[in-house]
Amino acid sequence: MRKEIVNLRKEHANFKRLLTLLDGQLDLLNGEKEPNYQLMTDILYYMTQYADLVHHQKEEAIFSHLLERDSSVEKDVAEVTQQHRTIEKYGANFFEKLDDIINGQRIMPLQEIERTGRLYSTTYRAHLNQENNNLFGLANRILNDEDWKKIEIETLSEPDPIFGEAIKDRFHLVCDQLARSSSDKGKQVWLAP
Repeated sequence: MRKEIVNLRKEHANFKRLLTLLDGQLDLLNGEKEPNYQLMTDILYYMTQYADLVHHQKEEAIFSHLLERDSSVEKDVAEVTQQHRTIEKYGANFFEKLDDIINGQRIMPLQEIERTGRLYSTTYRAHLNQENNNLFGLANRILNDEDWKKIEIETLSEPDPIFGEAIKDRFHLVCDQLARSSSDKGKQVWLAP
């Protein structure tokens, strides 16, 4: 398997770990307990600023080249591209609500927070699975070395601020929670792309 596809799959695994942390905070709302809004906001900030802007841009470049090679994937490419827009919209909406709560600008029912968060998490997980199960395998088989060189030139190359070599200050709480949840289950702390 091409290293680019391996890296995308690793990033997806990392995103799922963050969504699991987010789901854990949302679970607290069921017992009417106070979640860690800062943790949730930091996760959403990462997902909206790194996953949505850097990761999705690379995927869309890959899918564009895939479409040039195989027009039969047009429907799948259009669907996942639309999902990117939907995820961005849901993420921005959820982030805004969380940020308003942290800044004391908005009081809302716990059910609204949970509903917004679950919609985001569920939609994102389904999207990740669709890409992993369908388009990544096709891209791995169909795209050639020249395509991958063009994709690299066309896309941003930014270090991952949580799972990369240097963790940005904003994300230390998230990393602490990832380490705690991993040590509780005896799993690796994170997967570096």
